[in-house]
Amino acid sequence: MGEARGIPPGLLRGRGEEVRWDSKRGFRILFIGLLAVTSLACNQTSGTVRGFVTSVEGSLDEVTGFTVLVEGSELGFVPVQDGDYDFPLPHLREHVRTGEPVLVGWELVGTVRYALSLADG
Repeated sequence: MGEARGIPPGLLRGRGEEVRWDSKRGFRILFIGLLAVTSLACNQTSGTVRGFVTSVEGSLDEVTGFTVLVEGSELGFVPVQDGDYDFPLPHLREHVRTGEPVLVGWELVGTVRYALSLADG
């Protein structure tokens, strides 16, 4: 059918034809897709993450940095002076204690990940 139109066999499938899974090719396509998605995620320069606060740096009244566990990776954040925070930054210590998640809106500048927004998650 397809050969008559100059199309290589296998590219056109008529009704009722069996479609076979080529495991080597399928897994290669899946791997390349996963690699592309991972690469894009690693190259992100901003976004929002949901995770668990694992540490808070600074004094009792002032937070100079904090770390959030997101899908098995720890991400460090530096708060900004005029951030859109739903609570005072020292409240992050309560999140360490209770294990309640947070939502962090962030932007990467150079090698520093700045926390632009913060909310209970």
